[in-house]
Amino acid sequence: MKKLGLIILGLAFTFSLAACSGGDNEASGSGVTELTVWNDWTEDRPENTVYKDLIKKFNEGHDDIEVKIESIPHDQYETKLRTQAAGKQLPDMFRVWPGARIKPLVEGGALLSLNPIKEEWKDRIPEAILKDYAIDGEQYAIPANISETSLIFYNKEKLKQAGYDEFPTTYKDLKTLIKDLNDKGITPIALGNKATWPLQSVYISTIADRYTGSDFLENTLNGDGTFENEQFVKALSVIQEMTKLNAFNEDMNTIDEAQARSEFNSGDTAMHFAGSWAIGPILDSVSNKDNIGVAPFPEFEGGEGDQSKIAGVAGGGIALNSNLSDEKKEAAFEFLKFFYSDALYKQLVKANIIVPSDVEMDDSIPQVFQKANSFAQNGLAPVYDATMPPKVTDIINNGLQSITLGEKTPEQLAKDMQAELEKK
Repeated sequence: MKKLGLIILGLAFTFSLAACSGGDNEASGSGVTELTVWNDWTEDRPENTVYKDLIKKFNEGHDDIEVKIESIPHDQYETKLRTQAAGKQLPDMFRVWPGARIKPLVEGGALLSLNPIKEEWKDRIPEAILKDYAIDGEQYAIPANISETSLIFYNKEKLKQAGYDEFPTTYKDLKTLIKDLNDKGITPIALGNKATWPLQSVYISTIADRYTGSDFLENTLNGDGTFENEQFVKALSVIQEMTKLNAFNEDMNTIDEAQARSEFNSGDTAMHFAGSWAIGPILDSVSNKDNIGVAPFPEFEGGEGDQSKIAGVAGGGIALNSNLSDEKKEAAFEFLKFFYSDALYKQLVKANIIVPSDVEMDDSIPQVFQKANSFAQNGLAPVYDATMPPKVTDIINNGLQSITLGEKTPEQLAKDMQAELEKK
């Protein structure tokens, strides 16, 4: 039995190396260079279909290169990515996100610089957006889209039932709307916080910026501020207040973001707070697109930040394994130049995805999309989980959920975040 166990362990280890080498195992011996790309495109939505179709088209047009797709559920993806990076067992290519989420991979030497091909996008994508994936002068990925993380989708008919023809522009009026919806027996907001990131990325990224201003987060991370700042605590308190107002569905911490969106799509709630990634799935699922409105977050009285900004960042990009052989590197470069082309951005716009490239939009593009796209013109506030160190992000994610459960106060969460930040 002991010998059998060693044989099985050896086979498992060999399989792991073969599957995730990202290096010298070029292909199947057929003269075809194989590249594996990890991603989180498991959900059936237009954006993911565009990506997969484009890879299929690439494969059909290249006899010497084959890109293989390996999809992993979003809520598990980054944990697996970090684990595999620590063990230097990453695939050839893999989906990443900018800022603090990509920085550990760069610092660990896991990513290959794209500087040799960066000129390909010089006149296509603004430098201000490309820089979200640049660290110390090296470009590590190309964004496919701009992700606005803080949009409010609302059911116009539900709001009319509560006496509203327009969406509130202030937080004070939003609270009144929440109360009026509850009085009518309508669940105000569909929230799926099972994975703990929505309250942070969708809600606090914009709410905190409205209270503190956009310099607060960077200054705090650099040691020139503190999360125990009064304005930041006020932002955290909004989540506590909204919970006490019964703004959310009772199962908010046991369903995920996609399930919450489905509740909104089916007309079970009046609102759903999400990012621009939800535009396509919502418009594709509702029976009456004209009944869906989109609004920016409301203004917060006494806030020190720009009340017109919403949180946003360059969306997901594909990075390359730093251990690629010369043959795989050239094949991967050829793939990226094909993938991040005008064809991608035009198709994404048709799929209601906000893109970094200047794409002309006609009347066939839904008004909800065009309106959401216009919000970015007021400037983008930093997205918290794209800016903070992962451990601090974990604390705010779990802490916000604890606030909704009455297990932690905003002051305690702010203190915990600062304590983690100050650890050496």
